Amino acid sequence: MTGLITKDFLVMRKMLRSYLLMIVVYIILAYLDFFDYSFIITFVQVALSVLPISAFAYDEQSKWDRYAMSLPLGRSRVVGARYLFVLLLTLFTVAFGLAGTALLYLAHQADFLEMFVILMVSSAIGLLIPTILLPLSYKLGAERARPYLYAIVFIPVIAVVLLAKAGVLDMSMLKGMDLLAPTALAGGSALLPVAGLALLGVSYLISCRIAAGKEY
Repeated sequence: MTGLITKDFLVMRKMLRSYLLMIVVYIILAYLDFFDYSFIITFVQVALSVLPISAFAYDEQSKWDRYAMSLPLGRSRVVGARYLFVLLLTLFTVAFGLAGTALLYLAHQADFLEMFVILMVSSAIGLLIPTILLPLSYKLGAERARPYLYAIVFIPVIAVVLLAKAGVLDMSMLKGMDLLAPTALAGGSALLPVAGLALLGVSYLISCRIAAGKEY
């Protein structure tokens, strides 16, 4: 299984290098107040959460998926390696977010609690994307599943904007979060990635079932 995870990192190494360079540039721009750091955290989470889907597409193009599913490891472990790849990317982005938040806090350029909440929310979003897309990729294939990515990202945003404009969704309730104790706010936001991990576990079971019954 370690070899399969390493293979994913090797396949995506060029894209990872590009993202790493982009992250460094954005951090510098955030420090110089050209970019809001909350945007950078969210961007990194969403961008890296799509990498497993890209790795899936490369596997299909090279016919690797047919070979991998015939390995003695078993299909569930092959699927598990892809999900572990997701978890490692998530750990990296959370570590990056915490490090960047700490640096900006020490430089007195960011509120630590606010950035922590944004990091937890974006981490949950970053987990939600592969949670939905990976089973669809195993079922439909990477290319046919890719349009669902835009639906996952854009439909909720558009729905919130339209509901807010129609007066159905009261955005002023978000201001009430300022009244919460910092520990309650931090603890509540920290539960979001935990919920994301639970959903990712359910997604893994669904993907295993799809892969077990699929002909390659």
